[in-house]
Amino acid sequence: MTARIVQGRYELRSRLGMGGMGTVWLAWDHTLRRSVALKEVMLAAYGEDMAVRRKRALREARAAAGIRHPAVVHIYDAFMDDGSPWIVMAYIEGASLDRRIERQTLSEREIARVGRDVLAGLTAVHEAKVLHRDVKPANIIVDPKDQVFLVDFGIARISGEHGLTSTNMLLGTVEFMAPERIDGHVVGPASDLWSLGVTLFCALERYSPFRCDGPLETARAAAAGRLPRFRRPGPLADAIDGLLVTDPAERMGAAELGERLDAILASVSRPPVVRGPICHLPGGRVPGGPGPEGRRGGGQVPGGRGPERRGAGGPGSPADAAPSDASRETVRKDSRDGGRKNGREGGREKERPLLERPRQEAAELLASTDPRSAGRLMDGMAGDPAAAAEVLALLPTSQAGRIADHMAPDLVAGLVRAMPLSRSASMLAHTDDRVAAAVLGALGVVPAAVRLVEAMTLRRACRVLEYVPPAVVAGLLSATSDGRADRLLGRLSRAVRDEIARLTGRA
Repeated sequence: MTARIVQGRYELRSRLGMGGMGTVWLAWDHTLRRSVALKEVMLAAYGEDMAVRRKRALREARAAAGIRHPAVVHIYDAFMDDGSPWIVMAYIEGASLDRRIERQTLSEREIARVGRDVLAGLTAVHEAKVLHRDVKPANIIVDPKDQVFLVDFGIARISGEHGLTSTNMLLGTVEFMAPERIDGHVVGPASDLWSLGVTLFCALERYSPFRCDGPLETARAAAAGRLPRFRRPGPLADAIDGLLVTDPAERMGAAELGERLDAILASVSRPPVVRGPICHLPGGRVPGGPGPEGRRGGGQVPGGRGPERRGAGGPGSPADAAPSDASRETVRKDSRDGGRKNGREGGREKERPLLERPRQEAAELLASTDPRSAGRLMDGMAGDPAAAAEVLALLPTSQAGRIADHMAPDLVAGLVRAMPLSRSASMLAHTDDRVAAAVLGALGVVPAAVRLVEAMTLRRACRVLEYVPPAVVAGLLSATSDGRADRLLGRLSRAVRDEIARLTGRA
């Protein structure tokens, strides 16, 4: 079969991918004798004028060709052939991110590294006044040297050029589209960041959060922006949550996202530094220390949010088979006390609960322990919430919030009652939305809960209140005095608003 030659020089050899906006081919450039990726942009026979769309495709290709960044695929040429626009791009040998997601579970650090590189590329794209409009795992390529490339600019649109795209055309993959695009509103760089957030969610959770059975249902789900609960909570999940905010004005920006991804890369790449007493987990293991068969244990470094793999307290860990009394985390006195007879049992130091330790020593222990285990240790202080509050007050509020994520909500509510409002509000700001909601539910309609809601940003309060029982929400909103009750109510889902209306007799 005779190979197809395009523009008299590009020989089409195999199809690399196909989507709603065209087909990408692996081609051989006979003039420069190199492999290239050749995109044939498919233009439907309906919608905008064909000449306008051809003009847009070539103009976007020229704009994208001016971008020079290591994470952005180079565009060599653009031309018309047989009535269709063609875009010539560098051919990147490697695997797409969606293929990597299918094959394996990526670590938080691996995902953060890919996200950081894509973000750097997007920043360069946005500085050139170009929007990508189709950021998704299939358009992120990782080569054999682990270099990341953002590819496929066939549907990008130059920022500020109006009238070339009809408002009712959805160009791209619906499940990765920002709500403002689906609703036909003005889009900007924040729309690409939303798509990056969905991409990172897919990489972390290994499924697409808004994908439904049909395109219309998928569009509705993406426009609503309701995220499922993260199965792998932690700093990366928190960053993704900040990106997937339906209001682009309140969505996390590129600068903050970059700082969060850098923090993840920095914290995961360093081994944990244990200061002070050691917290022994079931089976005699220590956080971050060797696990069974010499493997590392399941604890994360300080600042993480629970183990990514099987480990302390996880399924399949030694804790599953241990007796109930051995499943409680206990603490040992520092080895500096090793020469004392008092407190020794059978040649070993007598183990003491966290509650019995000096406050500073207990705080140092929590700081050296992964948040999941630290949360369990704090649960052991339930009998003295004032003492527990004093211990957490010695930690940064961000770390205290991550520990609270792994405590029983009613115990966190007890801590909130024992803390000054400013401290408890700061701590709650670093907890998962559902944890904060459970704490408000445990507190009920009391002044402390009202003040906590008032201390939240509008965006955060709306997210949290979605998970609070409607009867409690109604009471909290009626008791607020900051003038935001109507705005908060208006941003809640229709189901919650309808239930509040029923409960308050306004239905």
